[in-house]
Amino acid sequence: MRALYNFALELAGPSDAEDLVHTAVLRALERWDEIAGRQHLRTWLFVVLRNAWIDSLRQRGRRGDVSVNDPAASDLGCAIPAAEQTAAEQEWARAIWGALRSLPETYRVPVYLRDVEGFTYREIGEILGCPIGTVMSRLARGRALLRAQLLAQVQERGWQPKRKTGTQGHEL
Repeated sequence: MRALYNFALELAGPSDAEDLVHTAVLRALERWDEIAGRQHLRTWLFVVLRNAWIDSLRQRGRRGDVSVNDPAASDLGCAIPAAEQTAAEQEWARAIWGALRSLPETYRVPVYLRDVEGFTYREIGEILGCPIGTVMSRLARGRALLRAQLLAQVQERGWQPKRKTGTQGHEL
């Protein structure tokens, strides 16, 4: 359930995430007979959640509340657990999440599903309803965009990566 909620946060933000999870679970329970024998229940739940999110965007778009293409419609409002992290680690974590949030949805969602939730390419394809080749392409492009944004932040903030040294004390 926690992973499902985190994905809902990724798609809809904190204001709608809980409702989205409730809708997805309710839909899953309504169709329990269809899914009882499924091997990949987790993947199927993510598909149901994503479809519920799309439905909610369509409904809001019809009411004029938000455009389906509005970037704010899929803002990531995920809190970063940082109780035991140092201030520097917290800042870096916020930079990473901020960079991930700023990616276009087309790239952000596959990167999130693979690198945060650990889904396989096939499972991501099922969740997003696209071929594995498309998943691979979006992941590569999304990761490249994320890497470029993080590098820009490192340079902008003057952060220096730790240099590794060998046993002789020479820089590697």
